[in-house]
Amino acid sequence: MTNPTPPSNHEEDVLNPINIARARHAVAYNASVTQNSYGQPISASSGGFEFNSCFLLILLGIVFMVGSILGGVIGGGLILAANNSTGMAFLGRIPTATIVPSPTPAPAATVTPTATPIIVAVRPAATVTPTATPIIVAVRPIEEIIDEVTHSLVTVINRQDSHDAYNTNNDDGRVVGSGVIIDERGYIVTNNHVIKNPGKLSVVLSDGREVDAELIAMKADQDLAVLKINLIKLPTIHWGDSKKIRPGQTVYALGSPLGDFPNSVSAGIVSGMNRALEMDGYVIDNLIQTDAAINRGSSGGPLINMQGEVIGINTFIIRESEERGIAEGIAFSIPSEVAQVVVTTWVKAHSAETEAIPAGN
Repeated sequence: MTNPTPPSNHEEDVLNPINIARARHAVAYNASVTQNSYGQPISASSGGFEFNSCFLLILLGIVFMVGSILGGVIGGGLILAANNSTGMAFLGRIPTATIVPSPTPAPAATVTPTATPIIVAVRPAATVTPTATPIIVAVRPIEEIIDEVTHSLVTVINRQDSHDAYNTNNDDGRVVGSGVIIDERGYIVTNNHVIKNPGKLSVVLSDGREVDAELIAMKADQDLAVLKINLIKLPTIHWGDSKKIRPGQTVYALGSPLGDFPNSVSAGIVSGMNRALEMDGYVIDNLIQTDAAINRGSSGGPLINMQGEVIGINTFIIRESEERGIAEGIAFSIPSEVAQVVVTTWVKAHSAETEAIPAGN
């Protein structure tokens, strides 16, 4: 049996499994040449070189990967070490920044309710409390005021032989008028025409007592006179300011009309100011005109305002005139600014006082 002829193609020798195994064996034991299945030498360079190249590439890839990992770990550690203090500080500030904003809403909510009481507290100031006070003080029933004044009223009686056509009661020869107590020691003001041609003088007090009276002084051109009775601690009037009255103002006339109706009151208004009339040959000026009813027997009584102050002394009325006919509601009073000065001067002279005694004290 003859040996088969070896193929001439060297590629078949390399790809033969047996040759491949031999090549690997040669590489493992550093053999440079081996034989193929036909006993021919085979070079290990071709297949071994390829194997060594792959192995080296794989090895380099592994080394590169390990180096990259180690470099990353070392570099990252250095960066963390360098930034360690900064990172800790940053971490320390985080809680602080979180705590500060949290209380911020609380003060904002506290400020809002604080403004509300301030607005409420402002309202009670304008209130109207001071305005109500004068109204309450000013209100006083007029009947109480008049009752107080009537305690100082008197009826003046002049019993004489000759009759005065103006005030005389023809039955018993009396001249009756009115008066008012101006000093608690018994001084009384009345009209001059009531005690003109004086006879026996007496006064009837508001409580009904009749006492004798003494003539202190009289003045025809002012139609004023002052009497005195021997009683003390008597109720007195209070003078008002006649310069402050105006037309249309409400007034009250008090007296004893006809001598039979003591402590009578009539109401009216101030009709005019600064009137002048002739009486018994004298011209009396600065008179107050009123439509309050003043009748015979009311002469010498007070004209008062709504506060109960005496602003005039009633003096006479006009009933009729030959030239003008019958008149109604025309009466006159001596203003208090004149009467007060005259009568306090007489009281001062009679009582030997160094100072005038104000009425009502």
